[in-house]
Amino acid sequence: MSIQPTTYPDIFVSDDAGNDNPTIVSPNAYYTIQLAMTKDRSYDLEDYNHFIESAIRDFRHSRTYSHYKAYLMDMGMNCCQFHPYICNKDEDNQMATLEMHHCMLNIYDIAVMISETYLNIEGKLTEFDLAEILRQEHMENRIPIVMLCKSCHQQYHHKYLYVPPNMIFGKWWELLDRYKIGMTRDIAYKVMMYINRCSTEERLDHQLERDRKLLQLRDELLNFSATGCMVR
Repeated sequence: MSIQPTTYPDIFVSDDAGNDNPTIVSPNAYYTIQLAMTKDRSYDLEDYNHFIESAIRDFRHSRTYSHYKAYLMDMGMNCCQFHPYICNKDEDNQMATLEMHHCMLNIYDIAVMISETYLNIEGKLTEFDLAEILRQEHMENRIPIVMLCKSCHQQYHHKYLYVPPNMIFGKWWELLDRYKIGMTRDIAYKVMMYINRCSTEERLDHQLERDRKLLQLRDELLNFSATGCMVR
């Protein structure tokens, strides 16, 4: 059996622009492949989306991701924050699925905000750099995180579950300030809507608590008047 010879196209690495962004080119291809994402390339939404998702995938499969979840559980975040009885001591001893949920801003929003900041300032960013920055931001505890069971996680994504700010771990306000140059209108709107809902929900809770205390006082006054024990 003879092996038929195979002709491979000529492939070259070019850096003609001198911008420290190596580019793979070939006379047999009508497109080029650049190492880093650039501002011009980001206007191709399909290419940009692939870039973001690839960096997120690299981060999710990194040791940092699993170690960070273990780190949170070691600090006491080993229970669903809505169902405390669903509790896991560690990754190897789970009674139910406990998921690390990125609250308010999902991991895609965070990656876009970081990427846009670097593209606006540096003009380029590689997938490897973006994945590394995601790792650093998690380790610096600037990512908004809540621990949820699988059912609560699904309810949140279907907008049936509201997570108040006091349940969120992470200095997310520092993340917003750190990458505000890369904040898109959609991300800003998402944060604003969350803050508005927080104000509404907490105001409602405050009113309910006030009404509860007033009703309790009313019942006490009725009891005092009925028993003659009211203090004069």
